[in-house]
Amino acid sequence: MQDQVCTDWSITGAGTQIVYTNNITQEVYGSGYVKYDVGANPITVDFLVGATVVDTITVQPQSSGTFTVRYFTTVRITTTGTTVNQGEFCITVRYPIS
Repeated sequence: MQDQVCTDWSITGAGTQIVYTNNITQEVYGSGYVKYDVGANPITVDFLVGATVVDTITVQPQSSGTFTVRYFTTVRITTTGTTVNQGEFCITVRYPIS
């Protein structure tokens, strides 16, 4: 089964925001993109299992990055600097059904 989820994100200054939480199962695959429309410094997108980072992508301002990741529980965006940072996160998750 698969579902697509998209959400806008916004962080002012240096900070973090959880943009996706997998509450179904750890056995999940996700593909998607992160758009970074407004901001001045690169952002970091971390895929975590609990508190452990299992994959990371970096996205430059006014651009986007794509990903395909397996086995994660949350996705976190981290920003630096003092400006407003805004964009969109979109993911299609795939997971087994019994």
